Amino acid sequence: MDKISQPLHNYLKLAHQSALLVSQADKANLNVLLTMLGTLDKDIIDAYYGLFATPQVPITQLAAKYKVTAETIQEIVDRDVRKLSITPEWQMMLRQLSPLVRKRIEAQR
Repeated sequence: MDKISQPLHNYLKLAHQSALLVSQADKANLNVLLTMLGTLDKDIIDAYYGLFATPQVPITQLAAKYKVTAETIQEIVDRDVRKLSITPEWQMMLRQLSPLVRKRIEAQR
């Protein structure tokens, strides 16, 4: 992950690990943000990070499911997170997160 992508990557991990820190409004905004990727990529991101009650799926299982290599899945995840990281929607969402959540995102670096 590069410097621009890291906050979103950390937020997606936090959304899975500490669901109580992510409000329903934040989850709705995140769902809209991920929808920008298209159905297939959104499904991969949901499974990779374990979002929206989707179980977290190991990268090797995702690769087998989509009949590609694990490296390809990682490239897709990295590309999609980067793509979303530079959107105005993510930037606005990041500014609206609670101070505690922003602090947790920064602490994961």
